[in-house]
Amino acid sequence: MESKKTIKTTAVQVDSSHYDFAKYVKDISRWNSYWHQITETMSLKPENVLVVGIGDGITGNILSMQGIKVSTFDFDEKLHPDFTGNVAEIDKVLQGKHFDVLLCCQLLEHLPYDFFEGILQKMKCVADNVIISLPYSPRNYYVSIKLPLLENRKINIDIHRYYSTFKFNGEHYWEIGWKGYRKQKIRKSIEKYFSITKCFTAINNRYHLFFVLK
Repeated sequence: MESKKTIKTTAVQVDSSHYDFAKYVKDISRWNSYWHQITETMSLKPENVLVVGIGDGITGNILSMQGIKVSTFDFDEKLHPDFTGNVAEIDKVLQGKHFDVLLCCQLLEHLPYDFFEGILQKMKCVADNVIISLPYSPRNYYVSIKLPLLENRKINIDIHRYYSTFKFNGEHYWEIGWKGYRKQKIRKSIEKYFSITKCFTAINNRYHLFFVLK
């Protein structure tokens, strides 16, 4: 159900300087996330894509290099998006425009969870396919096993924080894996509006949980 709360204009949470190339993408895990964003989008063979949340612009630029028409949507005017506005009002801002794919990664947690389902409903109205990623923060433990004639295998063990409350950290209002935000709850919210065709995390970036939606 869409929240009845009033959407208020707020200050930008993350200054554009946060996306400084040398600092923002020095970790291999972020590149791993970009790879999934790009390959999952390309696998849908879109002619046009709306990237919601510009960040450092790498994903959108690479998709453009593949011959895809890329438009951008962001709250921060300093990033010079094609469409400026609050994602909770994306349908109003786009004014009837429609896209083959909407890509929105590590952004929806920047708004209170009360708005989550309402945003999903509006995304469904503006795109045929939606790809989102959300912060997924169990404590991770890895076990590496080496067997003769086989490559190294890694087994990941997630220990969730379902009994700990997530506190607003200046950017995120919520993250999956904490009290009140079980993965199953998020899936049920999504499935009210979409079919989930894929749900995964990459072994090199367990913090980003991807959903590919139809």
